Amino acid sequence: MDSVDEVLEYFPYEIKNKIKDFQKRLDKLEEIRLRANQPILLKIGQEEVDTGYNVNTKEILEILQRICDNSIYTYQSQICNGFITIRGGHRVRNYRKCCF
Repeated sequence: MDSVDEVLEYFPYEIKNKIKDFQKRLDKLEEIRLRANQPILLKIGQEEVDTGYNVNTKEILEILQRICDNSIYTYQSQICNGFITIRGGHRVRNYRKCCF
């Protein structure tokens, strides 16, 4: 399984497919940026690409639950530190640090 597929396994089907629309360029993918009610942005090399798909709060929560194996409480300290590390050593960053 390659690096991109490791990360995409946490995403709902529709979002995963939207990102895979950029399949030819995903080998240079550095970041997937999700913000509620805004388009998903992909950082590919030095370029930011708008996927044209607005992600909603429910989808972001679903992704977070998958990342945390449905136990957000267990990952509370990592979230407060600003990131969670997932399989493959990938970091899921929280740009708005908040604690519970």
